[in-house]
Amino acid sequence: MNGEVYKQNNGILDKKNSDNGSTCALCGKKFEKNESIQEKIDGYEYLFNSEDCMGMFKKLAILYGDEFKASIGDEQHNSNPILASVMPVEKEFGKLKNNIDRTGNETFEIIKDPIQVQELAFKLASSSESEILGLFSTANAFHRQERMGMLPKLQEMRKNNHKLKIRILTPFDDEIRLISKKLRDEWDIEIMNLGEPSRIRASILLVDRKFVLYVELKDDTKHTSYEAIGPSLFSSIGSTVISYVTIFETMWRQQELYQQLSKFQKQIETYEQTNKQLNDTIDVLLSKMHKNWKT
Repeated sequence: MNGEVYKQNNGILDKKNSDNGSTCALCGKKFEKNESIQEKIDGYEYLFNSEDCMGMFKKLAILYGDEFKASIGDEQHNSNPILASVMPVEKEFGKLKNNIDRTGNETFEIIKDPIQVQELAFKLASSSESEILGLFSTANAFHRQERMGMLPKLQEMRKNNHKLKIRILTPFDDEIRLISKKLRDEWDIEIMNLGEPSRIRASILLVDRKFVLYVELKDDTKHTSYEAIGPSLFSSIGSTVISYVTIFETMWRQQELYQQLSKFQKQIETYEQTNKQLNDTIDVLLSKMHKNWKT
């Protein structure tokens, strides 16, 4: 990559290390230019250390748009040009896990450690005061959390807080269908079937419309969540959380409409069947009457 490329890109990549090396636009790891991956995103050239960094950068750019790309700033540090501002160090993450910030401070983090993701999910759910919205990518994703004690925990939270509203979207199998009925009838916890057209390869947890945890699905064949999940995003940025809430509510309403249409379809089929039986009966009666008239 020559110097002209740096100039053409408004200085985004013109901050090089003193040894003429470069740093990844996402993770900040230093490398020689000939070892990097170069990618043009929205008209600008970026250097990445790996395909994973490039993929995550693209997702964040789509999610946060210009606000995210502007976070690169006019100066890149020798390391962690972006993640230094959004990814907490280990002890900072520990504080987050043990004390969910409800003071209104907005934060955004990328979490790659599946153990931290799982601990944060439980901590977020346990901190809920008014509402939990959950979306599972697959029935297996639901069962993985079920095996980790999700259902008794939800029941305990409902028992301790009758005002807590819990709604879950997940693809159904026969077992989840039975669980759904039991939780709805006994605990007022709503679980709705997520139809095939609406499914995504990620699970989403929304708590009190203040926090969102977005967890990518890496391998649905795995038995535990630790093996199955990929990189995750956590945010308490208001606009981001509301965007995910809107997505959830839209999908929930969509499934409600599907259920209504399904009921209407069954009613129509029942009507058509009944109407056919009545017509057949009328035809038989008319046939008999016609024979009687002839005799």
